[in-house]
Amino acid sequence: MAEGARPSAGPVFEGPTLRLRAAVLLARAIEWVLRHHRLARALYVAADANARISALLLRGEARECPCCGGHFRRMSRSRLSGWGGICPRCRSHPRHRAIALLLIRRDVGGRRILHFAPEPLFDPVFDRLPAVERVTADLYAPADLRLDITRMELPDGSFELILCSHVLEHVPDDRAAISELHRVLSPGGLALVLTPYRSDRPTYEDPSIIKPLDRMIAFGQQDHVRIYGNDLADRLRGAGFEVEDRTPGELFDPSAVERCELDVDEHLFFCRRS
Repeated sequence: MAEGARPSAGPVFEGPTLRLRAAVLLARAIEWVLRHHRLARALYVAADANARISALLLRGEARECPCCGGHFRRMSRSRLSGWGGICPRCRSHPRHRAIALLLIRRDVGGRRILHFAPEPLFDPVFDRLPAVERVTADLYAPADLRLDITRMELPDGSFELILCSHVLEHVPDDRAAISELHRVLSPGGLALVLTPYRSDRPTYEDPSIIKPLDRMIAFGQQDHVRIYGNDLADRLRGAGFEVEDRTPGELFDPSAVERCELDVDEHLFFCRRS
């Protein structure tokens, strides 16, 4: 690349490494197990037992998870992906803990909250917020509402806060989804949007890429349809949002970042409906 040239949109990975092939096979195996209720129950039992053992082995005071309230000497690390910063007990990632801190500190909030693709690890957080009415939504997984985010059967201005974390990268028509988020948000309300993100280049998408391994190479996960880049804020503004792009390094003091093991460079998009 020439000096001063800006990186162009392109795949996340250069090619199909053994680790990527293994990750796709594991993901497809888990999807198959979850379609079979007895096997799914066994998987949940095994995962819970693994979490209890990990939490016991890593107990300590250097790290704290605001999702489950656990205290550990360090966070876990995924062996296959190599990702670190995973809570040994509830399996929260840095983005989950950043959202939990914002909710607990009431930096974001509202009486009525719409939560897309809700992870169970957030349940203890909302249990500590009794004045909040949270409505969960998903197209496939169990939730209060079965909603297509691109065509929500909800009245205009229904919610004061929308949590939309790692959802849009799964949606082929993300502009329709963003427009719907704006519509169902009340005036003055906030949508908190997080996605996989590359700040040094624009969004990369190609609808012709449909095979799981090809999507893993191109977009970083076998069920993603794009990898967002530095034009995401403009996409959000295109629906009428006022957008503020912040990172945990800006939102939290260094002690909180270290103790909760947050990703200082993760991007959280605060999207306000005027």
